[in-house]
Amino acid sequence: MQNWEWKLSAVGLLVMGAFSCWQTGIFFASDMYPIVLGLSIVSLVIGFSLLTRSYRVWENATVFPDILVLLCPFLMMALYVLHVLSQPLFAQGTFVELLKWGGYGTFAVMAYYVGSKKEGRTLLQAGWHGIGLLLSLSAIFDIYGLVNIPHNIVYNSNPGISATGARLAGMIQYPNTFGALMAAFLLERLFALGPLMQQRPSTRRVLLGILPLAPYTAALLLSESRGGWLAAGVAVAAGLVLERRRLAPPLVLAAAPCLGTALLYRQLAHVQLAPVPWPSLLWLAGLWAGGMLAGLGLWRLYQSRHPTFSSKTHVSLHSDSQASFTNIHTHLRIRRLIAMLLVACIWTASFATIWFTVKERITANYGTVSARWIIYRDAWRLIQQAPWWGQGGYTWRMSYPTIQSQPYVGSEVHSGYLDILLNTGIVGFMILVFLLIGIGWILYKQYCVLVPPYLVLVLHAAVDFDWSFGLVWILIFWLAAWGFSRRDRIEQSTVTNVASLSAQHRSKKVISTIVCVLWLCTTMSLAGFALRGEMSSLLQRQALQTKDSEYSQKLLHSSLRWNPMNTDAALQLVRISSPEEGIRVLIQSLSYAPQHPGLVWKLANAYGELGESKPFTRWLSLSNVLDPYNTEKQSRSLEQLLTLSRDQMALGNTDESYRLIRLGVSQYNKYKHMVEQLSGQHAQLHNDRKFILTREAEEWGSQLDRLAQILPDS
Repeated sequence: MQNWEWKLSAVGLLVMGAFSCWQTGIFFASDMYPIVLGLSIVSLVIGFSLLTRSYRVWENATVFPDILVLLCPFLMMALYVLHVLSQPLFAQGTFVELLKWGGYGTFAVMAYYVGSKKEGRTLLQAGWHGIGLLLSLSAIFDIYGLVNIPHNIVYNSNPGISATGARLAGMIQYPNTFGALMAAFLLERLFALGPLMQQRPSTRRVLLGILPLAPYTAALLLSESRGGWLAAGVAVAAGLVLERRRLAPPLVLAAAPCLGTALLYRQLAHVQLAPVPWPSLLWLAGLWAGGMLAGLGLWRLYQSRHPTFSSKTHVSLHSDSQASFTNIHTHLRIRRLIAMLLVACIWTASFATIWFTVKERITANYGTVSARWIIYRDAWRLIQQAPWWGQGGYTWRMSYPTIQSQPYVGSEVHSGYLDILLNTGIVGFMILVFLLIGIGWILYKQYCVLVPPYLVLVLHAAVDFDWSFGLVWILIFWLAAWGFSRRDRIEQSTVTNVASLSAQHRSKKVISTIVCVLWLCTTMSLAGFALRGEMSSLLQRQALQTKDSEYSQKLLHSSLRWNPMNTDAALQLVRISSPEEGIRVLIQSLSYAPQHPGLVWKLANAYGELGESKPFTRWLSLSNVLDPYNTEKQSRSLEQLLTLSRDQMALGNTDESYRLIRLGVSQYNKYKHMVEQLSGQHAQLHNDRKFILTREAEEWGSQLDRLAQILPDS
């Protein structure tokens, strides 16, 4: 059982990596709860033994970047704790972000500990490639029907979204982030070829080294992520600068596999990722194996040497032998030149094959880019409302219907950096910057090969919501631990007196005790929070699956007792409850999310169903502010205003009836004006929410107009 803590940490790391892939990259909160719970339990199990028994585990964490990287996730978690205590915009979103960053911090510490051992480097490298091959091969094999991955392929006929009509999304279920991940795995393998070939490896090791190039490249191309391609290009340029002395291996060995992948991409794109299985599988296998063998052959041609001469041979050269030696070296230079010309032609053919397939998507159809600029502009206005501390977790998801200048569909802000600014303000943004700089510094100093894949993940997050996927952060901290594992650990022997040694021992014991207490308190809190969230989510899922309305209500009430911040469970309960019960649930839920557009509209609708006109109009007015571009709400509210005005007239409440009619006419006119404004924008319009004037709304609005015409002037 010796060193069982390290083994348990290593197993926990590998299991979490694999589980994160299967759980759509940990995008949904329900996927995150069991992972954080499992991590916390593992941390508690090893915490008492490791942190109290052996403080020497922290002796390696004396370098400033290491301490910074390990501390920053917990600082982010502390910021969200402060938001929870100060009634944030959305308590449930803040609670989820708190758990996420606590989980990231726990994972970072475990990965750091695994990397501190000699075996850690091999395990981290194997785990990285295991995750990469799991993601890429499962996505590619699904194309050929060998596995079944839900939503692996995303179909869209819009040329601004897809050049071929089909994009690969993998287990992540989002092509852009999937492409960024594949670019990271590809660049790690590409730039690792330089150090590999310096070791004069066997043929088997070389083939293993270039084996993953084809699936990574194919998955990247089939994702059709322009942002992923651009981030990969910038990272490649940075990698070429950093590895300028070892450029030959990646350029020579990767040329043929990339050409084979380009041909495969063209064939699959032509049939919209729906090939005939078995003939296409033979084509895949042939291109994959042929590309590897051709790459090996090109390298041997490039590295060819005459067996007679070597660096260790010392001979006395006469005039004839000197001429022979010159001829041999001239011949070798010619062969190397031929190899490089072949490599240049192969790379040119690869780029040409890809270019003519995606030319239109790259050079035109930038509708999604313009949509992002609109989102960024709206997000910046929202940031200015709370620039220093932000407004808590899920600020954009909660606020975008209120602040959007056009009716786009964008529950994600499409920029990880803007999302952090919205949630935690400048304070949280600076913590994030320090974290990223610390990781980058570790990688640059310890293992430059990992800088390009790290750059891909950091750069692409600026233009998409990659950081909403927990798997991306897991891989970032995985790279940090891998870089740390490359650090040389030299035993330092210094002569110190007994008193000095005793003082150092006592100070380290104190630090170890403080770290132990903080660590155990944090992990116990995370375990408790994650358990409550998981139980609430589990009961909510069970309620969705049952057909018994009464039993479903009981399950949802239990779900809310476990986690009263769960607005999804509250909305689900309202749909199957009476208006009176729904109002009680909604008012309680609104105390945790006072500006939730869905809750506010449901509350207004419930009062409308009960015929209570005054609270209905009050909540309807707030709902119109929080979500003005909601076609269903605008149309439905006109119907309710018309019905309530007639009911009040029948009851003899003429003043209230007149008020409702005037309010209905005013809302109808605003509704029409908003639609007319949007229709006048033409090409600049991003009406993804289909905000239109419905036929029903026109009918109800006309009836309200006719009633308003016969109202007295006073």
